[in-house]
Amino acid sequence: MAEMLAARYLGPDRIEPVDVPLGQPGPGEALIRIEACGFCGSDIGIISGMHPRARAPLTVGHECAGVLAKLGSANTTLRAGDRVAIFPLITCGNCNACRNGYSHVCSRLRLYGIDTEGGMADYVKVPVENLILLPADMAPQVGALIEPLAVAVHAVKRASGGESELAVVMGAGPIGLLTGLVAQARGAGRILITDVLASRLQLARETGLEALPADSLEKAVYELTNGEGVGLVFECAGTPATARGMTTIARPRGTIVNVSVFKKPAEVDLQAVNFKELTILGTRVYTRDDFREAIELAPRLPLAKLITHEFPLARVSEAYSRFVSGADACKVMVMPNG
Repeated sequence: MAEMLAARYLGPDRIEPVDVPLGQPGPGEALIRIEACGFCGSDIGIISGMHPRARAPLTVGHECAGVLAKLGSANTTLRAGDRVAIFPLITCGNCNACRNGYSHVCSRLRLYGIDTEGGMADYVKVPVENLILLPADMAPQVGALIEPLAVAVHAVKRASGGESELAVVMGAGPIGLLTGLVAQARGAGRILITDVLASRLQLARETGLEALPADSLEKAVYELTNGEGVGLVFECAGTPATARGMTTIARPRGTIVNVSVFKKPAEVDLQAVNFKELTILGTRVYTRDDFREAIELAPRLPLAKLITHEFPLARVSEAYSRFVSGADACKVMVMPNG
């Protein structure tokens, strides 16, 4: 049987390149030759052994782009040679959310690379319905960024009606940076992005965002707003400090969009929510329309600046170590066939 190389989670703090069987697409399926796959914060939870659903051995990776290599029998306009992104959500189709058009918050939501084999491999086999066509001239690395970019697109759309002359993005990791860039592209007012890492702040400035250290945020907001607070906050860090601070900097009747996924319950000042009549919005992943909007928006954004490291699949252990080191790494890409 033919084999391929895959990035396999083998147990706590173990991710290694492993030869695995190369599957063939069945009815309704396609085989994708992966060109680029990015590490996501959720991969840290998986590989550390802390993710509640992921089980070893598992091929990780849900931020994937590649070329359609082979089709099983399928009713589709896609053809071999098309460049595609993988839409990684797996939904039940039966729960209340699925029945009412909100399948991205399916009560039994699963993802490729977490609940089943992912795309950080030479090839991945997925249903044709989980493929979204990319422009033929889109760089594979940008194609792999469409998934996290769709997260940002969805988050900014959730804030519709919460427009403000000044908005704050708390956290300048990949999702925070993308959220700031999307908000800026969508015509938001002045945007401040904050982080505790100087390298992230410098990267934010290089993408054209206005950045400042997290410990100076509260003072800066009050100085810029005459002590009133900011009208729109995107919480993208997922830390106890940002959970507490987001209500502090928000003005009365302000809007807070919780973009990050907290690993455990965090303390939130609900008295401030009452007294200021704040609106707190949750946001989770994205819809297919968000994916398509991200593809249309991508050429207008400096996405390549977010890609700080690229590694071949054979060096995936080194790639992961660089990713979790944090200091100078933002988006780390694995290039299986690059």
